[in-house]
Parts: sequence; C-alpha cells; structure tokens
Amino acid sequence: MKIRRLVSQSPGTILVSALGFGEIITSMNLISRIQTMSSYPIIILSRQPQMVRRLYQSKGLTVIALPYPFFAGRRIISDWINKLRPSLILCVENMIQLRADMLELARARHNTSVLLVNAHAYRKSNVLWDVLEDTNHENERKFRCLDIAGVVSDEARKYLIGYGVSESSIIMINNLKFDTANLIVQQEEREMLRRQLGISGNEQVLICGSVHLGEEIILLNAFKNIIDRPELKNIKLIIAPREFYDINKIIASIKNLGFSVALKTVCSEEPKNSSTIIIVDTLGELKILYSIADVVIVAGSMLADLLGHNPIEPAILGKPVIVGPYTPSFNDVMDKFLNRKAIIKLQNTEDLADQVVYLFEHPEIRENLGSLAKAIIEECGGATAKYLDIIGRLLP
Repeated sequence: MKIRRLVSQSPGTILVSALGFGEIITSMNLISRIQTMSSYPIIILSRQPQMVRRLYQSKGLTVIALPYPFFAGRRIISDWINKLRPSLILCVENMIQLRADMLELARARHNTSVLLVNAHAYRKSNVLWDVLEDTNHENERKFRCLDIAGVVSDEARKYLIGYGVSESSIIMINNLKFDTANLIVQQEEREMLRRQLGISGNEQVLICGSVHLGEEIILLNAFKNIIDRPELKNIKLIIAPREFYDINKIIASIKNLGFSVALKTVCSEEPKNSSTIIIVDTLGELKILYSIADVVIVAGSMLADLLGHNPIEPAILGKPVIVGPYTPSFNDVMDKFLNRKAIIKLQNTEDLADQVVYLFEHPEIRENLGSLAKAIIEECGGATAKYLDIIGRLLP
C-alpha cells in the first residue's frame, strides 16, 4: 500500500533494471545523484531485491526494490505498467531480463524513454531465460525501444548495431565503474581490520576476490606452492567467495587440501599461521578489505566459462592486481590497464604462483603497478555526469 501511494502521488517513476550484484553496485552512485535532481520515485528491478534494499539502506538511500515480472502474462504486465507509469526505464549494462512487451507497452501508453547505460557486448549464458531470449525476436523488439545507449567499447557498439540500433542513438562513454571507485580507507581503519583478523604488522596479505566455485582449487594449489618457499611463509590468504551459497563447498575444498578455515564473522584477534585461510562471509566489505592487501587476485577469471570481475576496486587503492585469462566482461577496462602495463593478466593459470611470488619479492614493482592503475582510473572518470545530462533531457 505504501508503494502504491508513493507512486500514485508522483507524476511518474524511474524504473531501473539492475540484474545482479555488479549492476546494483555500478548503479548506486548514479541513482544517488538522480535523487538529488529529481523527485520521481525510483523502482529497481533485480534478481536480488532484498539485497538491493539492504545495500541502499546502508547508504541512507531510499528506493523501491522489486523482482523482475519475467514469467507474468501480458495482461499482468499491462496492469503493472499502468500502476508504475514509468517516465524513464534505465537499463544498467544490459537488457537481458526486461521483456519486450513491457517496454513496448510503457512507450505506447506513457511515452516512456528508455536509456541503456554502461552497455557491453553481452555473451549468452546457459541460464534458461538467456537461452530463450531470442524467441519471437525479443532482442530486436527490446532494442527497438531504445532512445539512447551509452556503450563502453566499440565491440558493444557493433553488438547493438547488429540488433538494429541506429548509430545516432549510440554514445561512447567511459565505464561507470571508474566513477564508483572513490573509496578512501584511513590508516587507522586498515590497522583495525588487520587486528580483527589476527594479522600482525609484519605479515603480508594476499586477497582473492569474487571467487567462483571451482576456482578455489587453482588458487589454493598456487598458494600452497607460494608458502612452500621459506622466504614467503608469513603470507596470509583471504578468500572472498562470489556467492554465499558456495561458501560451504569452498570451505570443504580448503580442508581437503590440508588448510584450516577462519570465517570473518567469527574471526578472533589470535595470530594465525599461513595454513589458516580467512573466508569473507559478509556482504559489501570486499572493497574495504582490499585496503589491507599487498597483492590482489581478482577471480571470476580463472575458468573458461567465466567472464571476469571488476579490477578497478582494488586498483583505486593503489594495489597491484592479477587477473586470470578470462575477462570478456571487462575488455574495455583491461585494454586501458594492459596498454599501460598496469595489471598482470595471466596467459594460463599455471603461472599464477610465479606471478604472485614475483610481486611479493619486488615491492617496487607492486608500487609501480598500483600507481599506474590508480592514475588510469582517475583519468577515466566523468561517466556519471554525462549520464545525468542525458537523463535530464529524457525526463519530462
């Protein structure tokens, strides 16, 4: 009832499609800025609406979070659109789970503008609704509804043109993720984090972020190789699983390889040796944890069926970053880093241990990699301001 009253009292709404965790994080800064320039209620569609509510509440922001009406019939979709009366549909990175009939009805009945931000060349997964996406020309119908698309690469531009989007509707804009990398962590916070995790001042830290099930075997075998070297026995490994539901399976892999586990939520300040691996079992803390790392491995990139994760978050903190061979979702970001030799991208995962050892043995190389990457991020900002200007012109 509260949602209905809020929507009915407004001239319209802004409907945001933020499919998963990455899209939610990418959109937060933009949505916060939209709220300062517009009184339209913001409704976020996501696979994880409860996570959306928690994340936005933690930032002091108010949004309405709903699941996608993917399996609803056209009549229900029609009623739904009539109640929400969207003035703008803002699609973050892709339009995968938005239905063509929803977009068509919104445009026909409410003159809704449709804006795609931070678009990349989408690659199909094996998830059922993604496989079925082209049924009844869904993609062509969806893209036909676009007013403007902001793309991060020429690959993304060609992808959209291949689905009939006119060249005049496409604008090349730097990745929004460069604008979300504005985290500053004070020395006191870093020291407190280390104490809470039982890491002493002279010990070094290796963090593996966004680890998918199956990757932990590669990372753990590399770590075993690293700490077998006498000069590197004081390295502490922190693993942040990508999905909470994989934690128990990853813990089982850790124990099978002879390591012990300390969960972050119950971690004591007792000193730990290298055979104890810390597992991050909390939400939204990875960015701040990167601040205590000496070397960061951004996972989601070690297996051929994965697409990579965001290397910008540790890089803005001046951390040296290693990624695996598979990063197609971040080609635009990786190109910028690789062109300036500001990141290490593995040719194959067998090289992981040697590359980590090389960085730990050469502090000057670590510092240089981190400084170069941070400078690139600072140069590539400004996407948020460009999108705000476009949104200001599209809203009634």
